[in-house]
Amino acid sequence: MPNTDHIIQISVLVAARNEEKNIERCLKSLHELEFSKTNIEFIIGDDDSDDQTAEIIKRYIADKPNFIYQKITETLPGLKGKANVLEQLAHTAKGHFFFFCDADIAVPSTWVRAMLAHFRKKTGVVVGVTRMKKSHLLADFISMEWLYVLSTIRLAAIKKIPITGMGNNMAVTREAYFAIGGYAAIGFSVVEDYTLFMAIVRKGYDFDVAFNRKILNISEPVNTWSELLRQRKRWIHGVMESFWATRLTVVVSACLVPAFLILMFWNPELSQKLLLVHYMLITGAALTTISILKQKDLVAIAVLFWFYMVSISVLMLVIYLLPGKTVWKGREYE
Repeated sequence: MPNTDHIIQISVLVAARNEEKNIERCLKSLHELEFSKTNIEFIIGDDDSDDQTAEIIKRYIADKPNFIYQKITETLPGLKGKANVLEQLAHTAKGHFFFFCDADIAVPSTWVRAMLAHFRKKTGVVVGVTRMKKSHLLADFISMEWLYVLSTIRLAAIKKIPITGMGNNMAVTREAYFAIGGYAAIGFSVVEDYTLFMAIVRKGYDFDVAFNRKILNISEPVNTWSELLRQRKRWIHGVMESFWATRLTVVVSACLVPAFLILMFWNPELSQKLLLVHYMLITGAALTTISILKQKDLVAIAVLFWFYMVSISVLMLVIYLLPGKTVWKGREYE
């Protein structure tokens, strides 16, 4: 039998740009993973940060040989931003599996082992679940939204329907990544996680969506509605690149409640019944989701979640239709 004591099985790839407030929290959580230090490596790609990100990374990893700092100065043909960073990190990586999380993420100590449990012989990609750090009311609503949406993605996955990836909590096999040519072959997208996920699925690999507390990552939340809408402008443009069924679902979700309200002018009784049924379905699904993941702190939020969900669905469609560039991490994208 070959000696596997020092074979790198897992490569965790993190793209960081101007993350001085968050990067050390991320690195600490990665260092505390329950996995052999000799079989895992962490490659942190500094995407030309102009704050203290690089200094914080270098200081933290100075005595940790399985952490690698990689300064990204080259822009590969057809790539920009995060996809450009991850493509270069993938070529540095030695692992059989590539794990992805964002620099503002804290992972649970069980993350890697729990995600690996979802890989089968033909599995190419596994998507995890993420919520916001407990901090303020908007963060709680965003947490509920993410968990609710990911629960629907999980249900679709059970029926073998691929929806999307999750760049802050996702793992792929090395084989699958290079079989599709990596990001170099996919090209640039403001939603690079979706494009990678779909490329792997279209190549014929199986996929799974993991939905349990052991892989629940915690993200730093946006703090204002303006920040949230900038983020959602990027996301909605990505959604509109997806399957027609996904696009239709987003549009219908945004228009459904406004349609019920308009109906009130002609048939108030039917309108009220439809609104009540819609509220009960969304709220029931939200409560079921937080019960499965044991996120008891969100129970009160789940009861009010319908109002937030209706508002954000309409706003996302509106900002998609409005002209303007997508701005992310201080950069503008078409």
